[in-house]
Amino acid sequence: MRKIVFNILFVFSIFLVFTSKGQEIYLPFLDDFSSYTGMPKAELWEGNNCFVNQGYQYLPPSIGVVTLDAIDKDGSLYPDASSFGFMGDTLCSKTIRLDSLQSPIVRALSVSDSIYLSFFVQPGGGAGDMWERIGSQPSSKDSLVLQFFSATENSWNTVWSMKGMSVDSLFAMDSLYFRYVLIPIKEDKYFNAFFKFRFLTYSSLDANPDANYVMNCDQWNIDYVYINYNRSCSDSSFRDIAFVNPATSLLKNYTAVPYKQYRPDMMKANLATKIINLYSSALSSSYKYSITDKNNIELASYDGGFENILPFMTSHEFQTSPNHTTPPLQYAFPLMTQEEEYTITHVVREGVGQDDLSTNDTIKFKQVFSNYFAYDDGTSEGGFGINPLKGSNLALGFNLTQSDTLSAIDIYFNQTNNQDTNDKKYFFLCVWDATAGENQVPNNLVYKSERLLPISDSLNKFTRYSLTEPLVLQPGTFFISLEIKNRGDYVNIGFDRNNNASSHTYSKISSGEEWKQSFIVGALMIRPYFGYKAVGFENILTESELVIYPNPTKGIVHVKVGEEKVEECYLTSVLGAREKIYPVQQSESNYIYDLSKYKDGVYILNVITSNSKIYSTKIIKQN
Repeated sequence: MRKIVFNILFVFSIFLVFTSKGQEIYLPFLDDFSSYTGMPKAELWEGNNCFVNQGYQYLPPSIGVVTLDAIDKDGSLYPDASSFGFMGDTLCSKTIRLDSLQSPIVRALSVSDSIYLSFFVQPGGGAGDMWERIGSQPSSKDSLVLQFFSATENSWNTVWSMKGMSVDSLFAMDSLYFRYVLIPIKEDKYFNAFFKFRFLTYSSLDANPDANYVMNCDQWNIDYVYINYNRSCSDSSFRDIAFVNPATSLLKNYTAVPYKQYRPDMMKANLATKIINLYSSALSSSYKYSITDKNNIELASYDGGFENILPFMTSHEFQTSPNHTTPPLQYAFPLMTQEEEYTITHVVREGVGQDDLSTNDTIKFKQVFSNYFAYDDGTSEGGFGINPLKGSNLALGFNLTQSDTLSAIDIYFNQTNNQDTNDKKYFFLCVWDATAGENQVPNNLVYKSERLLPISDSLNKFTRYSLTEPLVLQPGTFFISLEIKNRGDYVNIGFDRNNNASSHTYSKISSGEEWKQSFIVGALMIRPYFGYKAVGFENILTESELVIYPNPTKGIVHVKVGEEKVEECYLTSVLGAREKIYPVQQSESNYIYDLSKYKDGVYILNVITSNSKIYSTKIIKQN
């Protein structure tokens, strides 16, 4: 087992403290990716294909990592992706001034100042059983490379690399789920005003016979990237107590619930946190949480007091005190009559002394009560589907506490290696009542859509499929399912591996088979929406207020709203695609639109008048 000794003395100014002239950065340089998500910070990094997140890592040194993989910022595989190898993501720093310091005094830098770059790295794919893993493991022929830029030579020089492996293999070597890397910067050619460094990945697709299965892969998680002077080869300690995992929902089963469907018995009895000590010796820490409403008024709070926490890198233990790891939740939200949003904020602090990095000491979760159910957190760490056989079905169950009107269903589809063939992957969207009793499965089919296609044009962006007619569902369990149309048409649905809805997920291979419960840990990214608001039906008008003719129409349609002037007009399809349309002719308050280019089907027409009134109605296009 490799033993890591900690002895860096940080100062408070370490946290992203840099003096910048234009795009230049002075030491120290630090990004631990804990205070934001999405694209890497533009003031520190070039490019925007890498993904800062709190979901792909497995027990990282602190909350948040930047993930490098085989897809671009929109979630598409790189154009040259193949099983033979290709360049994946690159994470490149902005220009860093290694010629001089600006703080605490202005002076020149040189090799004698002992400058080191350090970071933590973890291959993707998680650890443990296959059905519990997060993300995608890079294979042995894949690699992560670190390069330094020499302005005097105008070249990038490789200074470190790591071959792909599993997290389990990494743990077998180091007894840690991540590797700490410390690289000296000791050549004169780097000590100028134009130094940069970059991480780049070399990836390869699995030789899978079905391209529908091939999607994002070969992930690497990087954390705590730090460059400073007066370091040494033994510097590997941070006086830092931090959260490891993101904050979670206050509800037992869901991440979001319609406000009408909420009941107090949905609340958890205890919360769960994971806290780490990155210092070389034990420290004392305090933990608290608070719950606030959308006006930032505190509704409840908890104080877990002070507890000792051992150094993780030598003890391999996180905080063990239940006062900090499983705090009780002795609060329930009241019943609601409108949409609400609440925030739970967890805070951990070192009890004595000054914690070097404060951003990883706070985590938050926004508890949304709107008009939809969700088991997922909005980020796909994997893909899920069913065997591409005619009549095969994949279902996700939800429970209504009172009757409600289902109007739309949001689904996130992963982009795959054969994305261009999505126009052939037909499926039907189905709604089922459940069987009675304890072991409920889809039973009575109450709705089946027309033939639909998966739409996936952006990373973690849901596609809305509106029902042709709103469907009233009674209290109890109902299921949303996707039924595959043709043999070979595998549909790849986004799968959140950090929340578990396996007990509500069922599938069957064909129409004659029985439903079987899933054992794969995760949550399908399928969200049912309730109420007319989800699809724009909330202001359906009578003919006396809004006149549209002919309806159905073959193309030309007349729109008239009394004597009001129409400022804007939008057409929304049952798939949720919304497009602004323009009149081909108008006379006084009569507006004529040409819908000939649109496919036959049911649409929602939204009309906005000069008085800022919004009107909506259904219109049918058919030849």
